[in-house]
Amino acid sequence: MALKHKRLDFTTQPVCLSDKAAIAFSGGRTVPIIRDGETVVRDSWKIAEHLEERYRDAPALFGGDIGRGVSQAFNAWVDRAVVPAMLSVIAADIHERVDPADEEYFRSSIEKALKTSLEQTRSERDDALRRLGRTLEPMQAALKRQPCVCGRAPAYADYILFSVFQWARVMSPHEVLGPEDPLCAWRERLLDLFDGFARNAPVA
Repeated sequence: MALKHKRLDFTTQPVCLSDKAAIAFSGGRTVPIIRDGETVVRDSWKIAEHLEERYRDAPALFGGDIGRGVSQAFNAWVDRAVVPAMLSVIAADIHERVDPADEEYFRSSIEKALKTSLEQTRSERDDALRRLGRTLEPMQAALKRQPCVCGRAPAYADYILFSVFQWARVMSPHEVLGPEDPLCAWRERLLDLFDGFARNAPVA
């Protein structure tokens, strides 16, 4: 979404979770990764910083130094609070949909991270959904007053939070938001951006 926001053309390359050799060129073991000319950048936040610095004439992701600082704090909250809360809801669904070569790797790494079995996460889905809802209360309150996390129009903070919901949307058949949740209408607006770019993503 950040690349679309910057009006950049790009291609994507899917990678299996356990295929670390495929991403060894990045110097790391996780995605996302971009290759921009001769420059390789990994990690969502570092990628956003790179795009903002390199493509200054394109629409801004942060909106200045203050916006950058707030966006970085928001990024940390999403990584450390929203992602784990969502993972507890959809982990078992993801396991059913990953490439067969990744099933064992996914199970072992996620059960270690969540400190429970995938079967237990499935049986406790309702409790996990309630915890996710409590985690998202600040955003629910904000989106009752404004259409986007960033105010009148979306920018980086919207995209990083939206990425978690898109992850759930493509990997789980279960709805994680109620129809009256302000986040539901916000998610629909983000799905429609850029000619429905995210809405048209393949669903597992």
